[in-house]
Amino acid sequence: MRERRRRTLTSPDDDVDKAQKSNSSFEEETAITKVLKSVDPSLLDDSPGGVNALTRKGTILMTMCSCLGFHALRLILRDAFFRSASSTRPNTLLKRKVAEHYLLSAIHAFGCSYFSLRKFLSGRWNSPVGSEAMLCFSLGYTSYTLCALKTQLLSDPLWALNELGNFVKIWSCLRAQGVGWVVPMLFSAEVPTAFLDTLRMLAEFGIQPSHIVWRMFLGAFTLSFVSVKAIALPAILGYFVLRPQDYPELHQPAFLPAKLAILARAFLNYLWLSIVARHWVPTRHFHPEGEYLISRREERLPRLREITPNMGQVIQHIRKAYNPMSLLFFSVLQGCYFVGPAAIPAILYALARRPKYRMAAGSVLAMLGIMAVWPMHMERPYRTASTPMAALLQKWLRERLLRYFSFKAIFEEPLQKDRRYMLAVMPHGVIPFASTCLSIALEKEGFVPNSIGADILFQIPLLRQLCRFGGLVPATPQSIKRALTWPYPNNVTFIVPGGIAEIFLMRPDLEQVFIKSRKGFVRLALQSGVDIVPVYGLGHTQLFTMLDKSSALGGFLMRMSRRFKVSLPLSYGRLGMPLVPYSKPIAALVGKPIRIEKAYSNPPEELVNDIHAQFIAELQRIFEKHKGIVPGYEHKQLYLEDEAVPPLQKDAMATDVLFPSSMPDPKGQVPRSRL
Repeated sequence: MRERRRRTLTSPDDDVDKAQKSNSSFEEETAITKVLKSVDPSLLDDSPGGVNALTRKGTILMTMCSCLGFHALRLILRDAFFRSASSTRPNTLLKRKVAEHYLLSAIHAFGCSYFSLRKFLSGRWNSPVGSEAMLCFSLGYTSYTLCALKTQLLSDPLWALNELGNFVKIWSCLRAQGVGWVVPMLFSAEVPTAFLDTLRMLAEFGIQPSHIVWRMFLGAFTLSFVSVKAIALPAILGYFVLRPQDYPELHQPAFLPAKLAILARAFLNYLWLSIVARHWVPTRHFHPEGEYLISRREERLPRLREITPNMGQVIQHIRKAYNPMSLLFFSVLQGCYFVGPAAIPAILYALARRPKYRMAAGSVLAMLGIMAVWPMHMERPYRTASTPMAALLQKWLRERLLRYFSFKAIFEEPLQKDRRYMLAVMPHGVIPFASTCLSIALEKEGFVPNSIGADILFQIPLLRQLCRFGGLVPATPQSIKRALTWPYPNNVTFIVPGGIAEIFLMRPDLEQVFIKSRKGFVRLALQSGVDIVPVYGLGHTQLFTMLDKSSALGGFLMRMSRRFKVSLPLSYGRLGMPLVPYSKPIAALVGKPIRIEKAYSNPPEELVNDIHAQFIAELQRIFEKHKGIVPGYEHKQLYLEDEAVPPLQKDAMATDVLFPSSMPDPKGQVPRSRL
């Protein structure tokens, strides 16, 4: 093996092919290499012996892809196991974040440990097979951890140096030639972390093992940490480095950062061992209730067993939420919103710079132009599907939407067929799905509601046809007044007064509506003589994760959205997609109608203010009365846009962990920071 490695890196150019043939296990292209070569050959190192070595560009691409993969994995784990913790008390939100990162750490540690142990037990520890895939896997976890826990870089410098050293080590191994055989040995350092993460997850889930089991895991962690990280790895790597004639691949310039990172991490390991040895207190290190292992009882966050569903509920939820047809439906909606505008620059580029694609690009551009100007007949009421096939498709889509959100509707008073109504729905959310689901529920009672949508939706090709298919009407004064005059079955009109400003008020720990300055809808209702019905969409704030206006970027996006009259929220839902919501329950709370007995051509301001005040009072009443119908909303409070709201809770990752990276005097107070 040594001779083959030496020949691979030191043979002259005319013997490269022969060296490759004699060392097929070392020079065989991996699946990742083949994919990158098909995408862009410049992502790979084309020098002799560098078949599986990546260039800087290729390493950056793999870092981004693997980092996004871990982010998607975190979202899936959150949706499957921690979804009920997303809308409860602030402490529960912090517990969920802690548990998510520990679970990702456990997945990474057990994956790397399994890879290394399998190599050692099979006797093929120096085989490079699978090394590149594991390097990309570990690089994704490390880079994602650094991004997600960036606030800890300054508060815990030892942890920051350790993670940065691990990142540099993996990066260097991907760029170096012929070092895949050393990867299983490097990943054996994750074996102690696997024992540690087991203890962490037991503590997070509130599981109380026996003292014997607890001490066995702690003993295994301590023994593996000392034997692997402090003794075996430094000795073996030192032996390899001190014999450059036998292992020339470990002395190439591309592998130098890895050697420095390994040396720095070895120093940190000895530093941690010295800190623990100086402050060793067996009763606090080996006892399950020790304050070094779990925070004090009065400071503990809720146990995960109290906020997570059982396994049967998890399986049922995954079957419903990850149904391919449901994901396809929301993906089509997302594609119509983004693909149409994004396709215009690509089509223009093809027309100008790609002659062989001009005919296809011109045809697509002409089709989009026709769809953009095709008449939509907004002057007449919307009717249900006219053909049996369209009616069947519409019914199937709507039933699936109701099941996806486990929708419920609460009516304080039934709607009458001989009166006209304006249903004002709040809050807006990224997409007001509560109004859509309530419209479907009303259709089962014979109504064919009209929904007011942003005017920009009717300017995007294909999306405007989809909106009209769903019964939407442009949010212009003329269109709204026309819709309010239509009789039964179109005598119900939905409107979302909060608009774009309300989107950026979304927070997971409270409810906030933008209504104090929104009186235009009241004036329109008085001019048309229609009743106003307050509707609260309970559950809107848990369908997406987004950046609210409290951050600098969120405030900038809110100002740009209001300036250009198009929503530009930085949000994501299931699988990190911007317009695919989480499958969480929502409910429509329909309050008592505010009667408008006659139409006013020019309604007095006092009457507008009085009706507006009644609307706010009724909205607050139905929220407080029925907020417990959606799990997690029992403790939430409703705020208006001009009311002071409590600040967001700080990150709990620095306080809710098991093992500190520094240990003060045992008689003093014990800070808890991330290892």
